[in-house]
Amino acid sequence: MDNYLTIIRKYLKGDCSSEEKEWLKQWVNANEENKALFKKEIKESYAAKEHLEVDVEGAFERFVKGIQQKETKVISLKPVLRVIGYAAAVAAVVFGIYTYRSGNSSFEITTPEVVQAEDTSSDKIKIVQADGTISYLGLDDTASIKDAEGNLVVKKNEDQLVIQGENHSTKTEYLQISIPKGKLFQLALSDGTKVWLNAASALKFPRHFNPEDKNRLVYLEGEGFFDVVTNTKQPFIVRTGEVDVEVLGTQFNVSSYEDDATVKTTLVEGSVAISDPEQEDVRLKLTPNYQAIFSKNNKALERKKVDPALFTSWMHKKIILQNESFAEVYKRIERTYDVEITSLNQKLNNTRFTGEFDIENVEQILKVFSETIAFTYEIKDKKITINP
Repeated sequence: MDNYLTIIRKYLKGDCSSEEKEWLKQWVNANEENKALFKKEIKESYAAKEHLEVDVEGAFERFVKGIQQKETKVISLKPVLRVIGYAAAVAAVVFGIYTYRSGNSSFEITTPEVVQAEDTSSDKIKIVQADGTISYLGLDDTASIKDAEGNLVVKKNEDQLVIQGENHSTKTEYLQISIPKGKLFQLALSDGTKVWLNAASALKFPRHFNPEDKNRLVYLEGEGFFDVVTNTKQPFIVRTGEVDVEVLGTQFNVSSYEDDATVKTTLVEGSVAISDPEQEDVRLKLTPNYQAIFSKNNKALERKKVDPALFTSWMHKKIILQNESFAEVYKRIERTYDVEITSLNQKLNNTRFTGEFDIENVEQILKVFSETIAFTYEIKDKKITINP
């Protein structure tokens, strides 16, 4: 067994094996000196991260609580031999422990004066104009959207919505576009910025960015990938219900679904600054291949190095898992396939997986999981129930 400093540092990086965690548990509990050394390493580890403060006692308590939980069984996913369309390529499973906490914080990006239109089709793109007018576009539709004066607002160009026209008013007019579950779509904003919206996501943005405004401000609910046109005089800001992401010109992904416990910002290119509007001293800068994770529960902001491809795979219609519990995974499956999943199988929920799926068929993905950990499920309309 490696020396205690090596094991502690591996734990803080999330690289500990189950045997190493058990050894660390026994070592920490051996005496007060070991416990103090462990807390010291926690403090020094967080101190090395810019702009972050650490609750040492809280971090220690999470360690104690975590290692007392029943460890997750290590398994291997079996690839399906007969598949519909693409093959489901699945890799080995990685050990881990997960505790799910649902975030209650959200924000409403629909303007108060908006009323529901008669057509409330759940499989169409919803467009809300500044005056409250609601329109729906099917993904195969070719129609364009106009305002009350007959001016072109949105033009559909194959798989992209292009925002049209200039705002001659001194007041910034916002549009809101919502993508249904099971769909992906791309927007081209008036400044040339491109946005890919994931399933069950919405973006509120100016129809035309006013050069007199200090920032180019947009509001995101759900998940989007942004390829921002550079304008050093007018930074681009993505506002979620929890954090602001400020950029000058870059490529990044923001995931901020209401039912997720965290907001994740992943930087592909350029640089961004993440901040909490409610806490002026909470600000974190990212460089490429790093991710900022904001906890909705304790308002903590942390950074870690990642492979951006894992967090932008949805743009290529893939689901990539990396040490994720099924309790985390099935929320993404729900959004991707426009289904509702109720899992009563705690053994499955607590098991972590690493693997990759080409997005083709929800039943095919469930078959992969069921051949790895035996379970049965029932499908009725869009509701899937996984039995204990």
